Order: sequence, then C-alpha cells, then structure tokens
Amino acid sequence: MPTALLDWFRSFFPDVQAAHPREWLRALCGASLGVALVLSLGSWLFGMPVALLVIAPAGASAVVLFCAPSSTFSQPWSVLAGSVLATLVGEALGHSGLAPVLAAVLAIALTLLGQFWLRCLHPPGGALVLVASISSAQAQQVGFELTYTVMFNSLLLIALALLYNNLTGHTYPRAWPGRKHPHQTADPSPAERNSPSQDDIERALDEFGSHVDVTREDLARLIRQTEKHALRRSMGEVLAAEIMSRDVLHGTPDTFIEQAWRQLKEHRLRAMPVVEEGSGRLLGIVTLVDLLKHFQPRQGRLSFGQLRYLRGTKLRSVMTTPAIAAREDTHMVELVSMLCDDGLHCLPVTDAEGRLVGMLTQTDLIAALYRNWLQGAVIPD
Repeated sequence: MPTALLDWFRSFFPDVQAAHPREWLRALCGASLGVALVLSLGSWLFGMPVALLVIAPAGASAVVLFCAPSSTFSQPWSVLAGSVLATLVGEALGHSGLAPVLAAVLAIALTLLGQFWLRCLHPPGGALVLVASISSAQAQQVGFELTYTVMFNSLLLIALALLYNNLTGHTYPRAWPGRKHPHQTADPSPAERNSPSQDDIERALDEFGSHVDVTREDLARLIRQTEKHALRRSMGEVLAAEIMSRDVLHGTPDTFIEQAWRQLKEHRLRAMPVVEEGSGRLLGIVTLVDLLKHFQPRQGRLSFGQLRYLRGTKLRSVMTTPAIAAREDTHMVELVSMLCDDGLHCLPVTDAEGRLVGMLTQTDLIAALYRNWLQGAVIPD
C-alpha cells in the first residue's frame, strides 16, 4: 500500500523533460514574437481595448503553435476554425441574457461539441468562448466585430508559424499522411505492409479510451520508428561500409552515354554513379532507364538491336542530380528503409567529404540480412 500511494503521488509531478534547452529557446522566441505581433497589429487595426480582450487566448494559441507544432491542436484548421467557432458561440450566448453559470456551461459544451464534430479541437477556444460570452460587458458591446479580430489573430499566428517553425527545423503544418508508392501502384510501401494495420491501431486507441493528441498516421509512424530502433539494437552496428561493393564502375560528366551503356551491359549493372574527375566527389547517377530515354530507333521497328544513341550526348545531360546516397557509417536498418520504401535498387556510398567509396545494392542488403539472421538463429543439434 505505501508503494502504491507513493507512485500515485509521483504521478502529480512532471515526467523527465525530453526537449533540449535549445528547443526551449526556439519555442519561447516564437511564442513571444507571435504575441507581440498580434497585440501591436491588432491594436492598430481594431483598437487597443478590443485587442486586449482576446490577447490571453491568442497567447495560449501561440504556446500551442510554437511549443507543439506537430500537435493536432496546432494545425491550421484547428487554430482557425476552432477559434472562430468558439468566438461565434460565445457572442451568441453573450446576447442571450442567460445567467452567467448557465451561459458558461452551455458555451463550453457547445464549443467542444462543434470542435469535435468539425475536427478542429483547439484548447484556447475554451478561453475564447468564455471571453465572448460572460467575461465582460465590453465584449458584448463589441458584438460580432470580435470575430474579425479573432480571425485576424489566428491567421497572423498561422502565417508566423508557417515561416518560423519551418525555418527552425520543424515541419509545419504536419505533412499529409497519404504517401504514394514509389512505383505509382496502389500497394502500400514495404514498411507499411509489415507494420501494424490501421485496424490494429484503431483497436489499440479504443482500448486506451481517452483522447490521444496524435493522429493515426503519426502513431503508425512512431511505432515503425520504435521498431526500427529496437531492430538496430538487436542487430548491432552493421554499417554500409561493411556490406558495400568497393570496386565501383563509375563515369564522369563527360562520359558518352554509348560508352556508359556498353559498360553497364558488360558488367550486368543497373546504374552508374557519376563523379567529378580528379576529386571523386559524387555528382549524380545514371540508370538504365535514363539511358533508354536517349535511344533513337532505326528503320521503323523498335528493337534493342536496332537502337543507337544520339551522337555526342554525355552523361552530364542525362544524369540524375543530386544522387540519393548513403554514408559509410549508415546503419543497415536505415539502408533497408532507403532501398525498400524509396523504391531504389542501389545506393552510392560516400565518405564524409562526399567522395564515392562504394555501391550498395538490394542484393548486398539481402545477403547481409541473411547472414545476420543466421548468426542469431538457433541451429538444432
């Protein structure tokens, strides 16, 4: 019993802070700038009395937008629709003549109901609806003009969040979860096929019960990232440098595509990295598909025996640049993601200075995974 009681008391205290102090500085600078802009521009457009009425909820929105930009509460639709909806409900109830307690209860209930229904849950809306309905006679005198002020504040904060969060390394708004297969088919990516399904996630959330401030797509991505780190720990440090091919066939920007075709055909390869002559720095990559685009048919019928290259074409005009590449110290778990989910068949490997040092194919990866599996397998007597 004492242990259970102690654990219960511990739950009242904050958990270990995961954010780096650098993130604290980023968030407080963004929120402070947001409040300053909202108050200064709002007072200039609508007057200081009106701007002061809604500055507290605007400050709460700024905290959500800049401290938790990936939250469902801080996405543009939630901020704008949730705030405007709360203001409209509050203004309607403010003119209803109801007793303050009854008006406050109805204000919160109707706002939450509307936000849940419109999928725009935004916590500062709870403050806005009370400001507009019962906080002061001044808000009721302003009338529906308060909606324009709230809408302006929301749009201003969203615009600032778009600029500030992305410039400081936080993608905002959150990327759309729908990701097309790299081969333009209806199949999900290999990682998604072998991860928990949407039905699994829905069941888990239903069992959890309470609201979770994360989308189904973000939760699925979080699970995959957790699985990746767990797999990396169990596999040990297997890096690209250990499994790549080192004797790499490569070209330069001035290599003619006819020569590149002959070399790829002779060595039975699908791609050729293109490097800077002398330094060996990776510039791009040329695949068989890139080369086939520059075939020119002879005498009507299309066959590989009757194809010839356009004269004088060099790799610099057909190569893909910049090339997606791995580093020597890239872990095999990351290589699986790059080769499978990104639809790549091979990866150039570079050193810290960007010089080509090897090539890694799906075959190399399969062989490494098989060897790792054999090492961990229990072989019966």
